[in-house]
Amino acid sequence: MFRQKKADEPCYNDDERQRQLALLPRDADTFWRNDRETSTCKLSGHAQMKKSMHKGMSFTHRERQLHYIHGLMPVAVRSMEQQVKACGEYFSSMSNLFQKLVYLSGMEASNRKLFYALLIDDPKRYMPLLSASSSEHMVQHYSNLCLTVRGMFVNIKDKGHIYELLKNYPQRLSVRCLMVTNGASVLSIGDYGANAMAGVVYEMHSHVVNGGMSPEQCLPICLDVGTNNAALLQDDLYVGLKEPRVVGPAFEAFFEEFTLAVMRIFGPRTLIHCQNFESSRAVRRLEMYRKRQCYVDVNMQCRAACALAAVLVVNQLNNAPFRSNMLLFYGADCINVGMARLCLAYLMRDGLNELAARKRIWFCDAHGLIVHNRCKQRVPEQLEEFKQWHAPIDSLVEAIAALQPNVLIGGSSEPLAFDKAVLNAMEQSAQLPIIFALSQPMSRAECTGDQAFVHTKGRCYFITGSEAPPVKYANKIYQPGFCSTDYMLPGITQGVTLSGMTHVPDETFCVVADCLSHLVWPNDLARRYVYPPMRKLRCVNLRIAEAVFMYAYRRQLATLWPRPDNPRTYIASKLYKREYSPELQRTYCMSSHLIGTAESAAFYKENA
Repeated sequence: MFRQKKADEPCYNDDERQRQLALLPRDADTFWRNDRETSTCKLSGHAQMKKSMHKGMSFTHRERQLHYIHGLMPVAVRSMEQQVKACGEYFSSMSNLFQKLVYLSGMEASNRKLFYALLIDDPKRYMPLLSASSSEHMVQHYSNLCLTVRGMFVNIKDKGHIYELLKNYPQRLSVRCLMVTNGASVLSIGDYGANAMAGVVYEMHSHVVNGGMSPEQCLPICLDVGTNNAALLQDDLYVGLKEPRVVGPAFEAFFEEFTLAVMRIFGPRTLIHCQNFESSRAVRRLEMYRKRQCYVDVNMQCRAACALAAVLVVNQLNNAPFRSNMLLFYGADCINVGMARLCLAYLMRDGLNELAARKRIWFCDAHGLIVHNRCKQRVPEQLEEFKQWHAPIDSLVEAIAALQPNVLIGGSSEPLAFDKAVLNAMEQSAQLPIIFALSQPMSRAECTGDQAFVHTKGRCYFITGSEAPPVKYANKIYQPGFCSTDYMLPGITQGVTLSGMTHVPDETFCVVADCLSHLVWPNDLARRYVYPPMRKLRCVNLRIAEAVFMYAYRRQLATLWPRPDNPRTYIASKLYKREYSPELQRTYCMSSHLIGTAESAAFYKENA
């Protein structure tokens, strides 16, 4: 690790910093690792039964006999499909949510192949139970449900020893993506410390089910630096560090050590996903680490790109260029900052200069419009770059009336902040207003679908951060859009890791938003749903992966060589296979009169 700089030492410039990073010792580069899964043939039958590779009753009679596990299970041999059916029927008999979660957790620990086969077979049934974004339940009760630990926990007490700690992970040579959280700002409900692990574990499941990544390639990590949640500090069952949260320079030094350890153990092409970090430092952290590592902020970049795709879809329907939009953001959450930055890049891509592009992007919060001469309340640090020259305006309704936006984006963590007056103002401001209520979960959203469609007289496009039921208004059925990272994050990860990108520029997310906006079905558009069907998530993510993969080669960011002739076929060949692998190596006879292979037959013929 780099030594601590003394007060009288000069600061290093970027070139010197890059030279130091180039000299950092490297243990491995997992990019070149192709055999992602542990070969079960090298384990005894008893060892397999104790591990998550256990096949249950899918072991054939021959496998049971040769592995010395014959008699340890009933005589019947079940296929994967039969096991999935049996598990599904048993799951249906459970009425309690805790029962279902404990059952799924136990299955993941004992038979990971069957667990993911179950999820892949019916994701609509199982995935919402595991999702932290659908409800607060998984986050609030993670300490109670933490029966099987998946991933790693790195706490502030490990500072100075993070490299040694990460080396403890058994499958580290297979890891290609790290899902990292510190639990500072979980969804829109605040500091939940180590309980935020529920979110990154779900992200891993989503990558396997929706993106086709192998679970061996994903590593969820919780950076446990304490919590300021008083209820958790007093909870005897809380699994995290019971100390006040470490912030400021101490945390930044801790995170710096973590990123260097990741680079050393896994290589620079290992992708780091960060989510649920505090928004005030998110921009600085992104700019600092994206140049030297594949670093992605899930809320600031991926969710923002998904929201941007919705605006592009509506623009395409109206044959309007993107530069015709006037966007008003309410709140300082990460997704608002990230979407504003993406929209700025897209407006400049659409032909506007930076000054003209910034005139199309405005921010407002509970204290009024974000302007240079605001006196009543200090502008939040993360919104400093979006300050405009304008007379101070104290309320959101007045800001809408003055700016006449057609897009209103809520990321404020203020429940029902978009009241009737705000929605009526948007109805008068635009012919087809686009309204986002992105705070999660739904109980924290700025407004509901019913309120949005009723108060805009059914003329709006409404997008929310949580899955919402259909809305009936004026004898028509409308479906609120669901801005979910499941639409693109697994695909982005596949595209980045398979092409070998060493950093992920902002343009990547503009490409992804473009791709997603062209995958919406006409039937869904008729119901005002601006995303593809959720049942097609796997197909959508494969298209996203292909778009990122091809973009990496166009921009000369890819390091995989030679370039595959058919990207789609290459990506498909790398997808996770849900079927059980054979437990016995193929055997052959080596006697001269019965040759097992063509090569050995040719050898005996030549040397007869």
